[in-house]
Amino acid sequence: MNRSLAVGFTMLILLLLMTFIGPYISYIDRNIEHLGAVYTDDGILVPPFSPSLDFLLGSDRQGRDVLSLLVVGARETLFVLLAIVAIRFACASVLGIGAYYSSAIKALLALWNQVFSFMPSIFFVIFVMGLPFIIFSEQRQLWFILTIALVEVGRSAKILHGSIEQVSKKSYVEAGVVSGCTPFTLFIRYFWPSLRIPLVTNFITDMGRALFLLAQFAVIGVFLQFSFDSLRYGGVDTVNDSYIWPSLLHNIHQDILSAQWVVLSTVGIIAYTMMTFHLLSDGLGNYYEKKYNRIQ
Repeated sequence: MNRSLAVGFTMLILLLLMTFIGPYISYIDRNIEHLGAVYTDDGILVPPFSPSLDFLLGSDRQGRDVLSLLVVGARETLFVLLAIVAIRFACASVLGIGAYYSSAIKALLALWNQVFSFMPSIFFVIFVMGLPFIIFSEQRQLWFILTIALVEVGRSAKILHGSIEQVSKKSYVEAGVVSGCTPFTLFIRYFWPSLRIPLVTNFITDMGRALFLLAQFAVIGVFLQFSFDSLRYGGVDTVNDSYIWPSLLHNIHQDILSAQWVVLSTVGIIAYTMMTFHLLSDGLGNYYEKKYNRIQ
């Protein structure tokens, strides 16, 4: 029995139910209202509110229900992850496959990996997103997604190119070359059947990696989408405008001491999602490996 695939698929179903059906549950506040001070018999309560019957997972410092934030933000979070990894693998496929057929593209791939090998991805993204024309751009969210996608393109392309090199050494591929197949026919008939499974599993794994990277950016105050807010004593500050899960971690240094439920809930859903992707990727890999061995 493929337990990884079974558990991962079950966890994915629950995640999708929360994403597409959860917002329509009556208990969930789809409008994400900000609740200020609350007057009770014991005095005045100000946010963040601790977990209770009114707030099952408590509230954040703006008085927003954490459970509603997680449920409503699930769709945006998954969409952003899917967009990042889709762009990354589209570019990586061009570089990885092209590097096998073209020495110029192979040199470009080597240069790409050299550029990003000595600079951590998080530093490069912070530098790019701090450029003035991006900060004030109306398409900042698109720039953010593109930047995160492109910094990891070299790694994904290198993995794909390595897989193609391994497949090219197989005897049946050599037979296709001898028979006079065109590069396109050779790829479709001989390379693609062996590459599609690693592509799918790596695609799923990279969604977990992207989510973890987004969480790191939120901790240091780099937001996917924000607006400018005037400060009382002059100046402006950036305010997060996104409901994506990692954005709840932007006050982690304060919340970890006085509103632990915000941190625990956010880290919990992020860890759950990353584990879902990991189990799915591992389960699919095991399934097709056993299927291939059975055929052999």
